[in-house]
Amino acid sequence: MGCRPHDGDPGRAGRPVIEYKFLREKELLLEYATELGDPQVAEILTRGNIQSAAEARALAKFYWRMVDASTDDDIEPWLERIHTTLSIACGNAGFGGIWSEEIPDE
Repeated sequence: MGCRPHDGDPGRAGRPVIEYKFLREKELLLEYATELGDPQVAEILTRGNIQSAAEARALAKFYWRMVDASTDDDIEPWLERIHTTLSIACGNAGFGGIWSEEIPDE
């Protein structure tokens, strides 16, 4: 019996995972999820995958709330990395269109 990736983690079974290039991306996302009072997003990030269109939409909306809330925090390079990570994760989960729909028109 061999080891399988994510064995024993039913939250990830059969679903593409959110792959961070840097641990700091996930840390910032979780910090802002707490700061902005968004337990649904914190759960998605902790679980590590996007399971539905509603979760993809919640994550996309959260990202733009995070951008607005971070204007004084000087984390722009991290925001760009996080955008790429979450965009790819939504696309890999089949929800790339939802991610694109939530981009503000500004």
